[in-house]
Order: sequence, then C-alpha cells, then structure tokens
Amino acid sequence: MRKGFTLLELVFVIVIFGILSKFGADILYKIYENYVYSNTFNRLENQSEAAVKQIANRLQYRIKDSTIARDALNGSVEPIGSNTGNEIILEWIGVDIDGWRGTTGNTNPDWSGFIDLQASSIGSLNTPGTQLPTGSGALFFIGSDVDLSSNFGWTGAISDQTAAIHPVTISGTSITSSNGDDFNGTDVYEYYQFSKTAYAVHLDGTDLKFYYEYQPWDGDNIDTPGVRSEALIMENVSSFKFTSIGDILVIQVCVTDANVTGVGDYSVCKEKVVF
Repeated sequence: MRKGFTLLELVFVIVIFGILSKFGADILYKIYENYVYSNTFNRLENQSEAAVKQIANRLQYRIKDSTIARDALNGSVEPIGSNTGNEIILEWIGVDIDGWRGTTGNTNPDWSGFIDLQASSIGSLNTPGTQLPTGSGALFFIGSDVDLSSNFGWTGAISDQTAAIHPVTISGTSITSSNGDDFNGTDVYEYYQFSKTAYAVHLDGTDLKFYYEYQPWDGDNIDTPGVRSEALIMENVSSFKFTSIGDILVIQVCVTDANVTGVGDYSVCKEKVVF
C-alpha cells in the first residue's frame, strides 16, 4: 500500500504550484481589470448619452437664428459654424413650446403663432386663437432678417422694435410692445414664435452647467447670479464641443474617469445631431 509521494511527484507538484502562482495571479488581475474597464465604459457611456440628450431636447425648440457660441461668459458673439472650436458656451433663445401646446388647461394654446395682419395696427398686433392672460417675453417673426450681433439682445437690452427679436406683452389676442416703442416701420410677418427665456450650456471647469430664466432682450445675461437660474447637467466632463451645418447642430460631450489606473484619464464621448 502506497503511503506517500515520491520525490519526483513532489517536484512536479511544486512546479505546478509555481506556474499557477505566477500566471494565475496575472490571469485574475486581467479579469478584474477588464471588469473595471467594462464597468467604467458602460457608466461613462450612459452619462455622456444622458448629457447630450438633455441638451438636444432643449435645442430642438430653439429659435435657430438666435444660436451663438462664446469662449467666455458674456464674451464676443460668434455665429455657430464660424466658431473656432475652443468655445465653452452654447447659447440660444428658446421657443415657449409648453405655452404653444397650451398650459392653461383649455383646448386652445396660450399663443397661436399667427398674426392677423388685417386686424393689426402699429400699436397692437392681433393674434387670433391666443388666450394668454398676460405674458411678457419676446416675439420672433419667422422669415425676418437676422443680425446675431445686435438683433437678439446678446450685447445689451433692445430699446425699440427694429431688431429681429421683439420685447412684447401678450394679453388675450393682443400683442403690444413692452419697451415703450410700437411696430411703426417694423416688418411684421404672419407667423411668429414666442419666447420667455434664453438658455445656455457652459463647461465650467469640469462641470457642465445649464442656465435658464433670463431675458437678453431686457439686458439679462448668464453672468449675473440672481437673474438667471442654473442646474448641473454633468460632472467630470472633459470636453464640450459643438458646430453647425446650416441649421443642423452637432454637439459632443466627453465624460472622464481618473480612477482607472494605467491609462490616464479614461473618457467616453457621445455625439448627437439636432435638427
């Protein structure tokens, strides 16, 4: 009856354990490393996808001609498409889409988007189908000429009705100027869009921020706390890029994770096209 191992068998066992201790640890480390990379990639991919979706959902209801780029808070106004790619702020005036759909609980919208030119005058425009009790904001005539540098209030308050954006008050079916001017000499078109606020997305360090509830046509801007509101879209953002092809916008958000060792900052980027 055999009671033990021979010397040769012990040598084989020692060799096998040596091989396992050398390569087994490497295999286990690689498995763990792949798990970390995969988990990090999926998390960053979901975060970057969520960020671009939030921005795109707002941008689809923009006044397209109003969209600008800035390289600093209230820096120079640069039309989208001619920007250098180093800008960190995307800013635009948004259409009051909730009011157009109707937020009062009635069957008609808050504002209809139509002007009855026959029933309008230089002091008051008639907008049939509108039932906004009293709403101040700005009106943009679809088809009007646009000059980004001065026509939307990006460089200061608008004091008359000669710009592309028109500070107004809507009450019932009546649209009147809210800056003391009237519509004398103004090109009035049948179709309009109504806005209550501008919006901006700003890469502040590694925080991607969203600004709203400010009116540039009244002299408001995103650099004055207390005037605008802000919300955090995403942390650990390494890059926010945007450009345009005609009226089509392309936005890109890159989210990073510095906790993955051996590869530096580990980041994932997502792009979205906004029509």
